[in-house]
Amino acid sequence: MGLGKLLTFLILFGLGYMLYKRYIAGPNKSPKRPKEAVEKTVRCALCQLHIPENEAITRNGRYYCSQQHLELDQQNKS
Repeated sequence: MGLGKLLTFLILFGLGYMLYKRYIAGPNKSPKRPKEAVEKTVRCALCQLHIPENEAITRNGRYYCSQQHLELDQQNKS
């Protein structure tokens, strides 16, 4: 058996083995992570920064990322 035939046989055998292992493993068997709770985000009325709703300051149906932005927005409206 020539060296070329041997190398071809080894490559084909290796490819066949890899395909066989994938077939045996079935679909992606990665461990499933628990679904994390998705928090709703809102946008600051002044700087447009997205922040979690539970961390936002709310006034008159508008959301703010900080007390300072709330005060600045109230001053600009006056």
